[in-house]
Amino acid sequence: MKSLIQKLINHFMYLKWSKRVTIQGMGISFYRTTHISLIEGASPNNILIGAHSRIHGNLSACANGIIQFGEYAKIGPGSIVRCVNKVVIGDLTAIATNCVISDNNSHPVNPLDREIMRKTPSGSFERSWQNSDNAPIIIGRNCWIGENVRICKGVSIGDGAVIAADSVVTKDVPSNSIAAGNPAKIVKTDIDTTTKRYFYAY
Repeated sequence: MKSLIQKLINHFMYLKWSKRVTIQGMGISFYRTTHISLIEGASPNNILIGAHSRIHGNLSACANGIIQFGEYAKIGPGSIVRCVNKVVIGDLTAIATNCVISDNNSHPVNPLDREIMRKTPSGSFERSWQNSDNAPIIIGRNCWIGENVRICKGVSIGDGAVIAADSVVTKDVPSNSIAAGNPAKIVKTDIDTTTKRYFYAY
């Protein structure tokens, strides 16, 4: 009975949220923790979800910002993607809980600009992410992003990389490496050469 109820909830979530994104394959799942926002002219064409991806978190696309998930990607509950430029999340990449991936500063840096922003009504153009510094974020294939990680604008993370929990990523991370800390630094490389554990799932 419990599994039937869960299936009905998942089906309802799919019907609710699939209308706000572009579906690019079968087996995509949305959940009660999912939230999708299309801001300042963004449309379902701004968020692309690959086959078999699981979206537990919060996706917000603003204006012309593009969020793209590859196949078998996952974003955990409480995690947020904020996009006014471009955020790409590769095939098989998993983002744990309570992460923030933001391709913009969400506000201007100059104090006078921020003063003007604060004095304008909520929803006005002066408060738009379009007025903040922004740059694309590219996360490669089969990456693991640990809990409570923040990934800042302009960062590229190579295929197979791991970002340790609680890290703040401000610079590029090479493929097959582990980055940790605030700001994140490379603590291990060539992890693709470590001892394999073979799983027989099929």
